[in-house]
Amino acid sequence: MSQTMNNYSTSVAPSSANAPDISPLGKLLSLLGLFAAALYFTGWIYRWAYFSFFQIQVTSLNLPGGSFFLAAFQVFFGHPLAIVKTVVAVVLTTLAYLIGISLRQKLTAQLSRRVAPRWRLAPAGSLKFLAGLADELIIVLVTLTILFWLAKWQANADAWLDAVHETSSLPVVTVVFAADDAALGRQLDNLFANPDGLRIIGDPGLYNRLLGQELTDVEDPDQPRVWRLLLNKDGAFYIFPALPKKDRLLRPPVLVIQSSDSKLTILSPRVSE
Repeated sequence: MSQTMNNYSTSVAPSSANAPDISPLGKLLSLLGLFAAALYFTGWIYRWAYFSFFQIQVTSLNLPGGSFFLAAFQVFFGHPLAIVKTVVAVVLTTLAYLIGISLRQKLTAQLSRRVAPRWRLAPAGSLKFLAGLADELIIVLVTLTILFWLAKWQANADAWLDAVHETSSLPVVTVVFAADDAALGRQLDNLFANPDGLRIIGDPGLYNRLLGQELTDVEDPDQPRVWRLLLNKDGAFYIFPALPKKDRLLRPPVLVIQSSDSKLTILSPRVSE
């Protein structure tokens, strides 16, 4: 009987040793976790680069986590050109993987020849672990680098589209205040009157540049002035005058208006006739 049990144990042991360490379900969950992390990273970089164009820190907006995942899909599939960039990025990433791992293998082979006695003393499992760890680091670094620049380029492209009047898809905005709350604006019954009784800290040139420019004006097609809504978040309206044309040296000023101060906010897809 004992002999039979010994034979049984001997026959079972190899199959147990060859059993996979991680179940297919565990591998799938691990891949899904990595995929979700990559999407979140891509969406965060996109949001960061997009709002940085308007001099706004994404960390100050307290955006919901789900918006970063949606932003990632905007990076990959939001525009036909974005799809082309995604395909190119996949090809470049694959090539970078192959080149990086090939260089690692050549470096490992050279080191093994130079310090062969020391490598022989090291456990084979340790060497295999270090090689696998190096390959994973290469994959992670290449992936994060490609995703970073892909998200940043797409964010800058989208920010330019939204900042320029002719290409912007952001809504045209009109904000109406009570007279006592208006630090900047025109009176409906007296468009030439400036706000009074105000105090200022900082650069008065920024304020003076906008004073008298509060109203939408499209009479000059070469220099249209249209105020658009960038964001409505946490009780504040972020509005800006759209740029008349794409100019790498220009950035639109952004006004942050507390919604508690405004009595009426009007949004429209286009300027009134």
